[in-house]
Amino acid sequence: MFLRTSTKVQLLFIVWTVIASFVLFFALLGNHFPFDIAWKDALFSGIIISVISQILYFIQTYSHAKRPVNFSNFGLILVLTAIYQLLINSAFKLVLGNERWTEYIRPFEGARACLVFFVLISVSLYWWINKNQQIQSQVHQQLIEQERALTKAELDNIHQQLQPHFLFNSLNSIGALTEINPKEANRMILLLSDFLRGTLRKDIQTLIPISEEIEQVKRYLEIEKIRFGHRLKTEFDIDEGCLETLVPPLLLQPVIENAIKFGLYGSTDEVIIYVGVKHQENGLEIEVRNPFDPDFTQYKTGKGFGLTSIKRRLMLLFNQYDLLTTEKQDKLFITKILIPK
Repeated sequence: MFLRTSTKVQLLFIVWTVIASFVLFFALLGNHFPFDIAWKDALFSGIIISVISQILYFIQTYSHAKRPVNFSNFGLILVLTAIYQLLINSAFKLVLGNERWTEYIRPFEGARACLVFFVLISVSLYWWINKNQQIQSQVHQQLIEQERALTKAELDNIHQQLQPHFLFNSLNSIGALTEINPKEANRMILLLSDFLRGTLRKDIQTLIPISEEIEQVKRYLEIEKIRFGHRLKTEFDIDEGCLETLVPPLLLQPVIENAIKFGLYGSTDEVIIYVGVKHQENGLEIEVRNPFDPDFTQYKTGKGFGLTSIKRRLMLLFNQYDLLTTEKQDKLFITKILIPK
């Protein structure tokens, strides 16, 4: 009669019951009980306590108390102890007869009842702890699933906010080029289509090789070069040993967009944006450098959603808060991203 408990728990209980039965058997022999009474007592007691314990488990499973020791459980164990006494006495009277029952079993009824009561208390406590662990595990798993769902929803929300400024600017540029340079406008449409195709098909929680991310960034930069012409220059320094390292998709585009925004807006000079990727002891380091003018008004008032979103994404994916850092050196703005091992 094994009711809805794990195989491991049931096996442990069976082992404990068998050991307890052997202990009882040798204890009775040591107290000069006849061999046949000793083994029958051990066998009957083991079977009856096993059945009663399973009944106790069944009741506690479907009526799980908040506390391991309470009046309900206490009363239940008293009733089950009385049932044990009734069953064991009936079995012994049937098998041994009244005379042997009176001689060997009846004198120890009080001690047997006390012992069985404390055994059932222990079993009840064990079943309660086991059931409570199952409940806590289920609650913990539900919380994990909820957290994953919330994380995915937040990542999706961030994903939806990454592209709008770039997309609107590109469409405006295409509109302007349509009249003055239809060929470049057509090229920009094709590049934009290719870029968006690669962007929209990405699962924001699935890691991709850094080589794919670099290729997507290059597509993005090709579009921006049409907008800014000769003013936008790029320099890539990619360690070839890093090309297969996995990173979150759409990681660099907001950083590059940020670099273009604060590097080219407000300036008429040629601007070089540097992208470097290399291995470090604690993971993959991605570095983006762009010149900036500290007196540029938009730099001072900008909200910096791009970097904020990347920092938030990295925290949600890797549970670390310091994976994106920024610093200023002379007139260079440096953004560093660490992808932990």
